Amino acid sequence: MLTRHQCLKILLVEDDLADATLIEDLLGSFSESLFRLKTVKSLEKGLACLEAEKFDAILLDLSVSDCLGGSEDIAILKSRSPTVPVVVLTDINDDNTALSLLRSGAQDCLVKGRFHRTLLVRAIHYAIERQRIEEQLRQQALRERLLGQMIEHIRSSIDAASILQSTVAEVRQFLKTDRVLIYRCQDWASQLDGEEQQGAIAAGDGLPLGYIENQNISAALAVSCFVFVESQSVQAIADVSAAELTGSYKELLADCEIAAVLSVPIWQSGDWETANNRLEGTFWEAENKPDAVEDYISRQAAQPQAQGSSTPDLRSENCNKLWGMLTAYNCSGIREWQQWEIDFLQHLANQVAIAIEQSQLYRQLAIANQRLQQLATTDGLTGIANRRQFDRVLMLEWRRLAREELPLSLIMLDIDFFKLYNEFYGHVGGDDCLRQVAGAIASAANRAGDFAARYGGEEFAVVLPNTSAEGAHAVARKICDNIASLKLPHARSPIGSYVTLSCGIATAIPAGEESCSTLIRSADSALFQAKTEGKNRICHAGRNPRWLEPAPAQTMSASAD
Repeated sequence: MLTRHQCLKILLVEDDLADATLIEDLLGSFSESLFRLKTVKSLEKGLACLEAEKFDAILLDLSVSDCLGGSEDIAILKSRSPTVPVVVLTDINDDNTALSLLRSGAQDCLVKGRFHRTLLVRAIHYAIERQRIEEQLRQQALRERLLGQMIEHIRSSIDAASILQSTVAEVRQFLKTDRVLIYRCQDWASQLDGEEQQGAIAAGDGLPLGYIENQNISAALAVSCFVFVESQSVQAIADVSAAELTGSYKELLADCEIAAVLSVPIWQSGDWETANNRLEGTFWEAENKPDAVEDYISRQAAQPQAQGSSTPDLRSENCNKLWGMLTAYNCSGIREWQQWEIDFLQHLANQVAIAIEQSQLYRQLAIANQRLQQLATTDGLTGIANRRQFDRVLMLEWRRLAREELPLSLIMLDIDFFKLYNEFYGHVGGDDCLRQVAGAIASAANRAGDFAARYGGEEFAVVLPNTSAEGAHAVARKICDNIASLKLPHARSPIGSYVTLSCGIATAIPAGEESCSTLIRSADSALFQAKTEGKNRICHAGRNPRWLEPAPAQTMSASAD
């Protein structure tokens, strides 16, 4: 804003001596020195003056020798000094000409011989004020556009590290300050896992080598966090040396060669903890209510969350916690922070807070979905696939091999006399037996594509894609050998001292008109045959022409260890 007695520096571009003298007399006829006039006789010399000195306004005569006579001259001046207002002096009294000059960037147009001192002074003052307002509007539009771009970048990413780093870089460039950083007062995500961590610089731009490890910097930032918690307000320090700060804080800033500070808090809403607790509740429900897992996954599949899509605003006005702060440092000298700079940083800090919460929530949701997916497809006792996953895999392999016309084998396995085992060793011993048997089965079905699952109770299944009856028999034989090597005691078994298995195998080339359930029925029939013939043996199904039988010598194989 112009003050009443401010001395303005004016550049006059005029080659007519009489006109130049008149302007000098008009502006110099005040009792106080309100104007300092510098006169040049050509546009070229005027441009050279603008390069060397700063002026508050330009008075331009369009009739000087090297002027082009209109809008082009104003464009040249504006390209060199876009923020210095131009008042045109002309001999032409024409409204259209004046309008054209104003549209080209001039702030006013005066006709020579038709203005007096008051009109000239008023035109200069108004031109300066209009130019100032235009520049403010331009800067505001630029800030809003930049802020919009930064917010768009924040919302389009869920990578917190990338968001924070790009934010500090863009803030430093826009504010033209020496250093910008984001400090995390406390790692809330780690705290949720039971780990208390100290604060740290999460992102920075313009930071000297070793800055992050500097203990004085860490101490100064930690003190700032306490100040935020107590004051609940922005820190805008124009001159650290003259500011009323606690002795240790001022010394820490001085030791870090910081002359001015602008710091705004990044608050994290209490809704983050609510969301995390809700996820933990989902895990508990999933572990105790298996059907809840399927319901949750079905809802997620029906309503997918794409990266960058909008999510509920997690921020609330109550129960906020200080996550950290966004701080700009000026090291080259004192700096009077403008209100728009404070507002800009505060708005950005709010968006960063939302982005951090979204990133944390997305991360927790990804972990939750992974855990729930695992719960939905894995048998909780044995750790191998469950019946639900078995049905899905078998159906997919049946359809695939029907197209490729390749064999598919299925082994059904049952622990012999497991009811007697449970009665003698108890359910804890029975569970341990099931776990060890499952591990032995999974280790034998170790080719890519082989799939082992707990079918139910003490019954297991192995899906063997592109495997002949002979190959399936070899896998079943290996499973039985693995069980035998475990030497799991079975004091109540009528056929031996250790745990044994009965195996039923079915092999077929899938047909599109048939269902994979036919393969299950055939393998189950073979398993029933193995159990009725004395258990601890391997039997093959072979009643259907499409079922592929092994060589006669391999049809049955007893292993009475």
